[in-house]
Amino acid sequence: MDVIKHEIEHEAELTRAHWALLLEADPWLEAVLAYLPPRQPEAEIFRIGNPQHPYALCVIVPIADGFEIKNIATRTIMRRQGMASALINHVVQLARQRGVQAVEIGTGETPGVMGNAQVRLYEKLGFVRDGVLKGFFSRYPIPIIENGHLLRDMVMLRQEL
Repeated sequence: MDVIKHEIEHEAELTRAHWALLLEADPWLEAVLAYLPPRQPEAEIFRIGNPQHPYALCVIVPIADGFEIKNIATRTIMRRQGMASALINHVVQLARQRGVQAVEIGTGETPGVMGNAQVRLYEKLGFVRDGVLKGFFSRYPIPIIENGHLLRDMVMLRQEL
């Protein structure tokens, strides 16, 4: 259901609204700072919506053979309108244009909770499971509870181009 036109813009300057979205997707400020400029000067940020009040954001960083989507977030009230899919498809198209081999993305996975929404979305968009980073979220200073479960592991997904 595409109610909002998904015009994707390259974002150069982060506002308070951008930070709220980024930290909703990844609540550890230090982790977010590590993959944004200036610490990660080659990071790119894409936005859907008004620059001062974005609906959705995506941050990518270069990896050896392509891009990794480090953060993707949609405002709660704007979810299920295809924005995350539009951003991911934009990144995949950009990767193809730049001649890279793959796009990777990671998301939290709780033991015993099968088919969480993020994994289903990524798989629907052509990503396949590529490994699990055991205990990844255990290093976060504040525990993350998702769907009533403590988040410990990150599942990595990859799309070969």
